[in-house]
Order: sequence, then structure tokens, then C-alpha cells
Amino acid sequence: MEKYYVEVKAYPTIGILLLGGVSDNKKRLPRHTTAGIAYTGLDDDIYVKTDLYLSNQKSGIINGKEVSPDSPRSPFVVIDKYRHEILMRHPEYSEVSFVSENKNVISGSSDAGAAAIGECIQSIFEYNINIFNFENDLQQISESAGRSMFGGFTINHANGKESLTDEILGPEDFEDFVIVACKFSEDRKPSDTIHSNIINHEKYAERVKNSELRAKELEKMADSGDIKGIFEAGEKDTQEYHSMLREVGVSIITDEMQRLIEKVEELKAEFWNAYIVTGGTNVFVAVERKNMEKMKNAAMEFKCTPVYLKVAGKPDVISKNF
Repeated sequence: MEKYYVEVKAYPTIGILLLGGVSDNKKRLPRHTTAGIAYTGLDDDIYVKTDLYLSNQKSGIINGKEVSPDSPRSPFVVIDKYRHEILMRHPEYSEVSFVSENKNVISGSSDAGAAAIGECIQSIFEYNINIFNFENDLQQISESAGRSMFGGFTINHANGKESLTDEILGPEDFEDFVIVACKFSEDRKPSDTIHSNIINHEKYAERVKNSELRAKELEKMADSGDIKGIFEAGEKDTQEYHSMLREVGVSIITDEMQRLIEKVEELKAEFWNAYIVTGGTNVFVAVERKNMEKMKNAAMEFKCTPVYLKVAGKPDVISKNF
């Protein structure tokens, strides 16, 4: 039988206004408004590649490992919702399966994985899907999937009951900037640990309340082309977020990461920069493109691997036969 498939590349993400807290373990709707960017390498060599295909035996593989269809955050939670309508196109098959692989991803791979599945399904339906409901479906796989779905710089307006991502700026608006990702290790705190602990902080309600105001400030910066201001807002949010996490017993920034952050602060006297730390052991430092080597050389003094990143766009359909 002929093979019917869609192959998609999607790009991982970094938070600008960082997310802490989801509605529940199934729907995973963010409890507050957040913002973020999609990213890739300077040669577009960082992405998640996903192949959605028709089969007669259900199979899901992520990075070479079989995924149980019963796993709560498995892509099958979305695929199975659209399975019947997909199979109507080729009734000789009985299942919809997938293979997904991370290529050089530093952080935010689940967003890209969710968005890749989403783009595969949308390309089959030729975009005749309610995007509001569809994004909420994809958030069951990854709560920040919208960042990767839309690419560029996005804001996700959310309150734990509803969630919708707005496209704010495209990759072209960030052409003069490079993010130097300083990778310290593969270890990271599970996102569920972050989500379940930060909501216990005494100032969490205040953070939720302020998130929409901060998003409006980011929109104003975007309107005026203030890219530095956007990254500086990310640095400020990083400081608040990790302070709150430490106070509820979740420590992500290691001693060596802190040493680099102190170096980054010193370097502000030489050239503009802003840093962001999300849920993993990485320090992302935004700089003007002309200063990327200076930042990389400074990072080499620490126990990390610096990698150049740029802001990425929407998922791409690489090939398709449907």
C-alpha cells in the first residue's frame, strides 16, 4: 500500500514571561499570561522533526523510545481526537502513528513536539480547524505549545480556564540580535515540580495579577521596536521567578550558573546584554549580533557549552503525501 504521511519541523521555545502553574494535570492550561519566543540555531539546525503517518498498527516513537498511548501527555491525546476524520481519507488504514526526533534542542522541546503534531494535523485538514480549541488541545501535550505553533515572539493570554496565543513579532524583527545559550548540563527539574510548588508562594496571586499588565507593556515595546526592552523584561522576570521558586524549595540555578550570571552582570558595563533562565540548567544571554563572540568567549571560562541561537518562525511542512 502507498504510504500516506506528513513530515514537519517545529522549533523549540524560551520563555520571556515565565510560566508557573497550570490548571490541572490533564488540560494543562496556564494559570496566567506568559510570553516567549521560538528559537533555532544560526544555521536552522535546532528543531523537532515529526513524521505523522497512516498505519495498521498504532505506534508512537519519541527520540527512539516507544511512547505509551495511555500516557497522559502523549501526542496520542491529540492525534486520537482527530484520528477518525484523518482515516476517512484513506480507509484502508486503521491507525495514525508518529515518529518524533529532537535535533540539538537545548530547552523547550515539548512545545516544538506539540506544535509539530499540530502542524501535521492542520496540514491534513488544510487549516479548517478552530485554532482556539486546537491550541487548547495541544496544551495537553505541552502547556506553552502556542509559542512554537506561531513562532517569533508571542504572548499567551491565560487564566487557567481559557488560553489563547497572539503573534506579536516575527523572526525578522530580531535579526540584529543573537542569544548565546550557555548549557551547563542535561539535568532539569520536571516542569510539574515547578508548577505544583510555585503556586504555594505567598506572592503567587500577585504574580498572576501582574502578568497581564506585563504582557501589555511587552506589546507596547513590540509596537515601538524596543527589542532590548523585551529581553530586559525577560531578565527581570527571571529574577522574580527564580527567587520565588527558591523560596518554595525548588532551586534551578546552580552555583556555576550563578557565577556566569554575575559575569554577565559585569559585562553590562562593556556591552548590552540580558539573560533568561527558564526551567532547565541553561543561561540564555541575548546580545546584539556584533557582540556575540565577546559573550561566547566570556562563557567559555565557565563549565558550559555556548551555542548561538536566533529567533525562529512557524513550523514547516518538509514533505507530504496525503
